[in-house]
Amino acid sequence: MLTVAIVCGAGASSTFLARRLSDIAAAAGHSIRFAPSPLDVVTNNTADLVALTSHVVSETVVNDLTSKGIAHLVLPSTVRGGFGAEDALAAITEYFGNNGLESEATRASAESKEN
Repeated sequence: MLTVAIVCGAGASSTFLARRLSDIAAAAGHSIRFAPSPLDVVTNNTADLVALTSHVVSETVVNDLTSKGIAHLVLPSTVRGGFGAEDALAAITEYFGNNGLESEATRASAESKEN
């Protein structure tokens, strides 16, 4: 199962978004865990991907994550709290697909349906 850390500003909207993403990802057959996370504690071990809401992104933030080798994605500007979760999921699954991880995101879900 892949893990995505959802990073926003104060933390409340990342919690709403993580819950909404969990619901729609499961309904779509994806085996992805979403966890809200403050930016200042994100490390390489936090998640397979750090998804940043657009209102917390700056050149400094992106450069810092890149220099630390932390996989990250800036979510579409339509994503705010639980709103736009479908756009966020599309961006996340596209990222995993482009990086050869799509099958991992769906494998565990398919295996659980077989049992």
